[in-house]
Amino acid sequence: MPDTIDTLGRRLAKLERRVTTLERARRAPYPEWRDLPLTGDTTIADEEQPPQFRANLWDTTEFCGRIGLTGDRATDEQLVALLPEGYWPEAPRTVDVASDAARRGLQLDVDPKGLVRLRVQGGGSVRASWISLDSASFRNDRDDT
Repeated sequence: MPDTIDTLGRRLAKLERRVTTLERARRAPYPEWRDLPLTGDTTIADEEQPPQFRANLWDTTEFCGRIGLTGDRATDEQLVALLPEGYWPEAPRTVDVASDAARRGLQLDVDPKGLVRLRVQGGGSVRASWISLDSASFRNDRDDT
């Protein structure tokens, strides 16, 4: 029985922290978008939609824009960006992204050091000239705490 009470107490404390965060976020202005530092064989695919990110007050990092892939190839484990310190997730995150790849889906892996790597479903590489970050986001905090 004490284990159950301890477990419930931890869950209640976590819920109270989340409610406090949400109440604070509702009152604060939304943060500005920042340019995403690209690395490797990547470019800005569309000047009208540069790759950008922001961390909102709900412990979530949001992305928008398009990343161009030089050579028209998406390669598994390709490093595409590096998030600045302070935007790193506490646990590894995987985010689905849209692209012009015809056969296989693409994802971004974001590790706790801020490295953003492209993942190709099934590994290897696939023909793709861009990936869209629009509507992609990940939680910064851990799921299990």
